[in-house]
Amino acid sequence: MPRSIPEPPDSGLANALRFGRQTFRFLEGVQSRYEDLLRIPVPGRPPIVIVTNPTLIQEVLARPDEFGRVPAQESAAMIAEQGLVQSEGALWRQQRSVMGPAFTGKQVRAYADTTGRRVDSLAGEWAAAGRRDIDLHREMTSVTIRVASEILLGEDIGPDRAAQFHEWMRVAGEEFEFGFEVAMPDWVPERTSPEFREAAAGIRGMAEELIEGRRAALERGETEGPPDMLTMLIRAEEDPEVEFPENQIRDEVATFLIAGHETTALSLSYTLSLLSWHPEIRAQVREEARSVLGDGPPTFDDIDELDLTKRVYREALRLYPPAWAVFRRATGRLRLGEYVIDEGAAVITPQWSVHRDGRYFENPDQFDPDRWARNRPGEVPAYFPFSMGPHACIGKQFALSGATLVLARLVSEFDVDVPESALDDLRVTPTLRPFGGVDATVTPVE
Repeated sequence: MPRSIPEPPDSGLANALRFGRQTFRFLEGVQSRYEDLLRIPVPGRPPIVIVTNPTLIQEVLARPDEFGRVPAQESAAMIAEQGLVQSEGALWRQQRSVMGPAFTGKQVRAYADTTGRRVDSLAGEWAAAGRRDIDLHREMTSVTIRVASEILLGEDIGPDRAAQFHEWMRVAGEEFEFGFEVAMPDWVPERTSPEFREAAAGIRGMAEELIEGRRAALERGETEGPPDMLTMLIRAEEDPEVEFPENQIRDEVATFLIAGHETTALSLSYTLSLLSWHPEIRAQVREEARSVLGDGPPTFDDIDELDLTKRVYREALRLYPPAWAVFRRATGRLRLGEYVIDEGAAVITPQWSVHRDGRYFENPDQFDPDRWARNRPGEVPAYFPFSMGPHACIGKQFALSGATLVLARLVSEFDVDVPESALDDLRVTPTLRPFGGVDATVTPVE
């Protein structure tokens, strides 16, 4: 006999509203009280199931055909309806097969080296400007989106379009902010703001411009080196075994303009904030970086020796995971461990609260990079900043390599000081976003 899934003592609607309004506090409370999972009934729609046990989370994420992706909201579909982050089943398998080679081997090296050149340029700008105040998130976005566009799409979008994209993402973040909709019946229509519709159109338009530019370059024979993701997609159109739905390439480009930069930009902002609040660890990172990096831009070959820097980044991903939860939907009445999940249930596996659970991490609220000297991340089931299973983040190695070089280069030459209140107002969108940016002061150091 399956075990009954516990439910909260008060009404399901009240809990659903609390989840939408005080998401992190609610998740932490659930994590501390429920060993495996919690079922929240929601009037007018399927229940919400929050999974708190890492073993059960692994099982959910290992069964994508049964625990499928949540269909894109109407507003999200205005940007991209069938990109790799949204698609599943046969389409997802086709696209993962086509694009997979763009995220391995030589491409990881190319991404890291390009990141090194871009952050070296940024460091030069910071040094020339001297001590000044910045929006750290905006600066990290400019670095990461320009690298992602160059390596994945074959074209650096430049500083002006990077700044415009950052603004579009700010608008999209406000549109997608988690809230009362988690308790709304399915029949309630979704509304989108004029500002968001304009931002969505801008993102789609930029994607189409990049595709047209890449097609033209391929026709002229101007491409060099290993093919990038966009080249692979365009060439796949000629394969009789590949059948793209309408606007599929545009959806993929729009998806990776967002996914290719956003989580890395956010995680860099949070890591530099944590280092600001722990100057003794920042000093150790600086010492390591100065002993490893040469006079020129940092490169892929430097990464192996930046051990502490890598551990710092992994620890920041534990405390402030940009992907704060993975959302799935039960495609039928499904067995999960000793429990049965309702058909249609929204199944939530929350990195935020699992990563901060004392059952799985010693001193969980402490910023302790050395915990990753004692444990290999892949051997800690409760640690999944890039998700896990077949749908784990395809760009994981890009993020780890690029972020390591950005941190080493910037910390080697600058104090990036962030007020301790800077991350008090984090917005719960599909990613964990700072409201109003991350104010910081940059000071060159000897």
